[in-house]
Amino acid sequence: MKLTLYRADCTGKANNAHYPIKVEVTSPEQMAAATVYDHVCAEYMNCHRKKENFLFANVLPMDCDNNHIDNAEDWITPEKMELLFDETAYVLIMSRNNMKQKGRYSPRPRFHVYFIIPDCTSMEHYENLKARMERAFPFFDDKALDSARFFYGSPGKVIWHEGDMNIENLLCLLGTNSTIQEGSRNNAMHHFAVTILKRLGKTKEAEKAFLEYADKCSPPLDTDELRSIWRSALNFYKSKIVTDPDYVAPENYAVPEWVDPIPFSRYSMAKFPIEALPTAIAEYAAAVAESTQTPVDMAGAMALSIMSLCVQGKYKIRGKADWFEPLNTYLVEIAPPSERKSAIINLMLRPVNVYEVQYNMRNAPSVEANKMQKRILEKQQRAVEEQMSKGKASQSDVDAIAQQIASFREVKPMQSYVDDITPEKLVNVIAENKGRAAMISSEGGIFDTLAGTYSRIVNIDVMLKGYSGDTIRVDRIGRESESVMNPALTVLLMVQPSVIESVLSNQTFRGRGLTARFLYCMPISLVGGRRYRSTAISDTVYRAYERAVVDMLSEDCPESPAIITLSDDADKLLAEFAEEIEPKLVTDYAEMSDWAGKLIGNTLRIAGLLCRSQNLKADDFLEENPPLIVDEATMEKAILLGRYFLNHAQAAYSVLPENSMCKAADKILSMIREKSLTEFDRRTAMRYCRCFKTVAEIQPILDQLEDYGYIARKPEKPSSTGRPPLPHYLVNPKCQ
Repeated sequence: MKLTLYRADCTGKANNAHYPIKVEVTSPEQMAAATVYDHVCAEYMNCHRKKENFLFANVLPMDCDNNHIDNAEDWITPEKMELLFDETAYVLIMSRNNMKQKGRYSPRPRFHVYFIIPDCTSMEHYENLKARMERAFPFFDDKALDSARFFYGSPGKVIWHEGDMNIENLLCLLGTNSTIQEGSRNNAMHHFAVTILKRLGKTKEAEKAFLEYADKCSPPLDTDELRSIWRSALNFYKSKIVTDPDYVAPENYAVPEWVDPIPFSRYSMAKFPIEALPTAIAEYAAAVAESTQTPVDMAGAMALSIMSLCVQGKYKIRGKADWFEPLNTYLVEIAPPSERKSAIINLMLRPVNVYEVQYNMRNAPSVEANKMQKRILEKQQRAVEEQMSKGKASQSDVDAIAQQIASFREVKPMQSYVDDITPEKLVNVIAENKGRAAMISSEGGIFDTLAGTYSRIVNIDVMLKGYSGDTIRVDRIGRESESVMNPALTVLLMVQPSVIESVLSNQTFRGRGLTARFLYCMPISLVGGRRYRSTAISDTVYRAYERAVVDMLSEDCPESPAIITLSDDADKLLAEFAEEIEPKLVTDYAEMSDWAGKLIGNTLRIAGLLCRSQNLKADDFLEENPPLIVDEATMEKAILLGRYFLNHAQAAYSVLPENSMCKAADKILSMIREKSLTEFDRRTAMRYCRCFKTVAEIQPILDQLEDYGYIARKPEKPSSTGRPPLPHYLVNPKCQ
């Protein structure tokens, strides 16, 4: 592949018209070096860029800014370019405005494409080619079709795409124009002859296709000239192509040398570091996993939510002098049906439920007395109001009852957590529980409620503020206003993969930072390998876990949260972890930077939970408990857990869509096996697998199956007219 460019010795000068430096480009490195400068793709008389000065070009530059549509899903990307121009030779360079705001248009993919064309010496033909390209592919800029187009220098990424066809061949195959103009006929015919010989060999079919293609020449080439071009192409084919050790002859190409297909990759999921949890909690989580025959991740990750439920609002942890994090967490465990989610929730919450029942039984008399006092005050209030209206009560009587009502505090039964709830009711629960609440559910229905599935109103403020501790203020017509200072909300949801996939694709949830607040856990299923007779949880292990949970749960909630601090060594470890993560927010974690940006804060919260849970506080023999300080060992464990959740968040953000791709590939493989196919075309696959609605949906799946060795594309006989033939695929006998 060879391109000829002409560059200036400057960059970014719109008023420059002098491009004296000729550059022959035959590699991506040369292209990158040349296009750093302002450049043009044609030679002009006296090196002066002007339409009337056009002399020669072998490159057709096209501009794609994606300004043709605002829907991001329909934007043209370099990956889509490869699908559209699979066998066409071109070079693509990301422009200097790629993914930047440009005028009134939002950041989006922007790039230049340099298509190979036969040598062209006609300005009219050159501009005609550009116009045909824009008609065939309307995403190219229709305001950049003149023959004196220049590009600003850009250090953008270079994509070097080899192909058997030049763009003029493709346009003719697409039928955008029926003629090959004088000035490019010989080159176009020679290139087509070599291409057809490479595909079909020296056959009657190849010669016939060549002659059909010659009908496009205007004016026609005479017979002797066509014979000369054909002989020249044959000589090139015999001397250069057939002798190439990598060339596969047409008679052999249709019969692939099949090898064992590569199994679809199953992603390497980090194992849950159960040893990072306090001993009593770790042993119980492991026992629950053994008893229920489920991954230890499910009980282990849930243990953090239980700790959070117990201590939220009671503590904050200080990362730096002006940085404090509350100890509540949001966690999503992603597992398909039949993973015994409800059983694990019941076992992990058992001491919380028992404590709540016992607490409410002990306090039932005081709760009832409080209700009676409330009714008495309300009755006294009505009586005073009536007496005052008749002039039989004084202002002091009114002030006295008003003071009693204002100082009255309603006592509610303990409610440790809720399940199925609306955002509006959740605010009420938080207000009634001294600013604290927990939501624990084995389903993901709350996401539908938050998204407005039932009310058509997206309401996620309580979830956002309940995580960060921002004041919640709610004013509604016909109801008393509610205001909660420093709210603390713990969320634990166990959902199916399809639920989290839709959640992460919800632009409102991601745009406002809801999905970034959750820790994600994606355990590897044990279904199919579970034992019926498993070891039951011992009473000793349960009692130790119960003591740890009750110790945290029974601690009084102070007016102001106690502060957990970091030792110097722990602070150093956290700083090193933060400095490791930060630069990767724009590289490794760019697709999930919203989540990764909160990882250090979540790790600090986990460190606070570990510190409190491993230090029992409810000790009758101590008048005052010592302050809590996170030591180096505890911070190491918190970072270990942080890395675990980072790995699983990468799976949730990146792997699930690819898992969907694997499932789609499985549908095509099922079609192959059920119908015992040895070959098929794309239309057959779309007809049988109804999940594919468009070519854009199915083609990446077919490409994946081909890359993994399950199928191989069958070479088609090119036609000189109409659209390119429909792709046909041969089936690897080893995947039947």
